[in-house]
Amino acid sequence: MILLAVPVAPGWAAALVVTAGLALALRALDDRGGVPVMVYHSVSSAPEWLPWGANTSVRPEVFEAHLRVLRRGGWRVISSRELVRARQEGRPPPRRAVVLHFDDAYLDNHVAAMPILRRHGMPATVFASTDFVDPSSGLRPGMDAGKGVRWDGYMNADELRAMDADPLFEVACHGTDHARVAVGPPTGAERLTARGWKRHAPWLWGQMPGNKARWHEAETPPLPLDTPVPQTDAALCASARDADTGDEPATARRARVLGDLRRARAGLGAILGREVTFLCWPFDRVTPEALDLARAAGFTLFTGGHGQNRPGEDPTVLSRVHVNDHAAGPGMPLWVEATVFRARLGVAAGALWWLPLTWAAARRRAKTHPIEYATPAGMAPGVRAA
Repeated sequence: MILLAVPVAPGWAAALVVTAGLALALRALDDRGGVPVMVYHSVSSAPEWLPWGANTSVRPEVFEAHLRVLRRGGWRVISSRELVRARQEGRPPPRRAVVLHFDDAYLDNHVAAMPILRRHGMPATVFASTDFVDPSSGLRPGMDAGKGVRWDGYMNADELRAMDADPLFEVACHGTDHARVAVGPPTGAERLTARGWKRHAPWLWGQMPGNKARWHEAETPPLPLDTPVPQTDAALCASARDADTGDEPATARRARVLGDLRRARAGLGAILGREVTFLCWPFDRVTPEALDLARAAGFTLFTGGHGQNRPGEDPTVLSRVHVNDHAAGPGMPLWVEATVFRARLGVAAGALWWLPLTWAAARRRAKTHPIEYATPAGMAPGVRAA
């Protein structure tokens, strides 16, 4: 019988091989160089007035925890404009740079988000839709006022001007009415009901002329109850479909979108008393045609990118990551919220070893916080608020 001797590597050699393998794996997962642009909407202790608040609102204490992650992790929060200038001039942005955005200009941005940001000395950009500027006047109480604090609704012109006058903040454009248009017939039994019609508000906003800042206070929708809900898409990107006349002609679509963008830019510019050139696309939906029309309307900086804000990407288009509360499902302590936020920052910057954690957290969250999407490939009647 012949015995084959199999050499056994010393323990240190095996450890060296394992270490080298781990180093190579980590290197393959380390593609840092992106600049995260983290997007919030509402920062509120009472977001129930928003039908989509469960997916777009963050508790003030969670927002504060996020900012502590940034500070303790050595992240440098810069303005949108600082990031764009660096990219346009071919300079690398500051190490561990991050940008903060707030879509929709909810009142709670004035009440809670901006005071918290001021305490940390961190800048942000807030995007307002002109049809949702509240008709009230004066500055309403912030969360530290003790009484008289309201959490529902949108900022008024005085609050937007005060925010824009603060060197930390910029108010930019989010279009006029943040509406969706019908692009196809109903695909199911979804109809407007007395209890559920507000979930379809972005489609209904297109049926509401004038100021819409207090739409949530209405008791009935602008269309009759039991009206079937059609397939929809973002109004600035899609051809509206009429049940009788069919799809909107391309020339009419372009004229409608261009007119909307010009009104939005002029309207917000009149409120702020300056030129407005930064546009955030509602729902982060944009097409090449819409982008060309926005440039024709005078905008020069945009959201809606699908990259990581790296060298070589269009410096006038920002790519963003949306932030939500209960990042790993309900009932989690603040340290879990902070850890998942840190992981999402890392992935957005290119540290891909965080992917398993972000995937697991998103999967767990989806069990209790489903999000309805409406995309060109599968336009369900639901809404993805942005």
